[in-house]
Amino acid sequence: MDTTFQTMNKFITADWHLGEDRFELMGRPFATKNQHIRHLITEHNMIVGEEDLVYVNGDACYQKSPESLPLIAKFNGRKILIRGNHDRVFTDEQLKPYFEEIISEGDGISIDVEGIPCYITHYPTCGRQDRFNLTGHIHSAWKYQKNMLNVGVDVNGFRPVNLTKIPFHLKAITEFYDNDVWVANNPINTAHNNRGKNSTYFTKA
Repeated sequence: MDTTFQTMNKFITADWHLGEDRFELMGRPFATKNQHIRHLITEHNMIVGEEDLVYVNGDACYQKSPESLPLIAKFNGRKILIRGNHDRVFTDEQLKPYFEEIISEGDGISIDVEGIPCYITHYPTCGRQDRFNLTGHIHSAWKYQKNMLNVGVDVNGFRPVNLTKIPFHLKAITEFYDNDVWVANNPINTAHNNRGKNSTYFTKA
């Protein structure tokens, strides 16, 4: 799917995990599910209007909390879902009341933002070399890679990202961040590339 950035308020976000309660694991500063949900809705609706477009880049609800699906309607905006791993347990029929469009897990959307070709996909490993990738999934593990921006709430003040800010983030990557940001490419780290799982949560059937 190809869309063009037009004169409309457009936002992107990821990883709400509505109904989630593993806050210590996720590093989120909440004590209860309700506190978590209220904060996400409040922060979202402070900047997103009812007619704005929101790309929800995966993991809208915690996979073990189907009762949280109706909460999606409390978030302002017309929504497009790019499925993530926590969305796979929900059918399109369950999700259709809350989203104008549902993109299959592992797929993405190509958009142009102020002349910058971008690609929206939940999984960083499903990104594209020829576009600037807007991803989620990894929570607060990192915000920037050299050709990626993590649009998840964990690294964006629990708010969606206005797409007009994409040039700002790309300029930071290309002009201001130095090798202390890109230390993953340093032998200090590359010598240990055998650490970690050689896999992804997304596997094609």
